[in-house]
Amino acid sequence: MAKIKMVRIDYRMVHGQIVAKWIKFRPVDRLILADDALVDDSFMGDIYKMAVPQKDVDIVKLTDIQEALDKKDDTVMLIFKDVKAAYTAIKNGLKLPELNVGAVQNGKGRKSVSQGVSLSKDEYDMLKELKDSGLNVYLQPIPENDPIDLTSIEKKLI
Repeated sequence: MAKIKMVRIDYRMVHGQIVAKWIKFRPVDRLILADDALVDDSFMGDIYKMAVPQKDVDIVKLTDIQEALDKKDDTVMLIFKDVKAAYTAIKNGLKLPELNVGAVQNGKGRKSVSQGVSLSKDEYDMLKELKDSGLNVYLQPIPENDPIDLTSIEKKLI
């Protein structure tokens, strides 16, 4: 079974910060991209795989994450596209060591709470529920920044 070294929410999935910074900060053998829609998008899947040719990249449905973890004895960075996907996987029984909220796109009904992270009240509530259940949930867009505790951003959403 794989050892999860990092779990991240990042709407861009694989991009320069992942390749140039996070993989060096937390070296892994493989990336698992958990996104139901991406499983059926072979074009984008190929682009993500080409972005990190030195690593294995698995693209799986939310319900298949544990199977992907169980198939190899290696180290993994697990990436979710959004808060809801991470929340759903965890509520369906996936056990994770932490949850890094790294990049959540701005848009209608969202407020910027830190560099690169905009949340709706519902997303904050999902993350808070996970944190209250014992999961280490924090915001950290890049490894050079200190992690931001989830509770410190609550007043920005009120």
